[in-house]
Amino acid sequence: MTAVVPLRDGRSGKTRLASVLGPEERTRLVTLLARHVVTTLLAAPVTRVLVVTGDPRFAAGALPPDPRVEVVRQPEERQGLNAAVALGRELALERAPGRVLVMHADLPLLAADDVLALLAPAAPLVLAPDRAGTGTNALVLDPAVRGFRFRFGPGSRVAHTREAAALGLRVAVVERPGTTTDLDTPGDWAALPPGLRARLGGPTAQPDQ
Repeated sequence: MTAVVPLRDGRSGKTRLASVLGPEERTRLVTLLARHVVTTLLAAPVTRVLVVTGDPRFAAGALPPDPRVEVVRQPEERQGLNAAVALGRELALERAPGRVLVMHADLPLLAADDVLALLAPAAPLVLAPDRAGTGTNALVLDPAVRGFRFRFGPGSRVAHTREAAALGLRVAVVERPGTTTDLDTPGDWAALPPGLRARLGGPTAQPDQ
């Protein structure tokens, strides 16, 4: 099992949280969330974690030092989230054909049991929607699946489901707090437990504004 984690740099990520966190706090947040997600994946039955990013230096400093973690530079000619995920899956299948788990790097409540729940269904495609039920925070794709186009972005749950239908793939949906809770907007931030906000936001954060 290989996990693919797309990761932006520490400067341009989480700009929608600018009303509650300053630039330094957002960089710290991106760092802590990425470290948490990768550490959680390593605690589950994941053989390798491929972190695809346009800023390998930032990623290397943010992630736990572990030989199972590999930082992959995203080339300029393949920009965007879906291109990063596609590149990660290509490399994963080249090195060790098997199921590939795609996981976003901003899931503060993710636990090893959530990863196990994602891996439990035998369906060719497993989807983990966001809290609103419209996005996709994680998915698992069988190695035999060819031609699947990743559709992360607004409305990605429906887009991924339609992509699966076009290929005749059965889809399993897994909904757990650890995979539905992402962190993009001030509303997402406000919904977190206060203690967790304090740990993620740093001493100058203003989580209640």
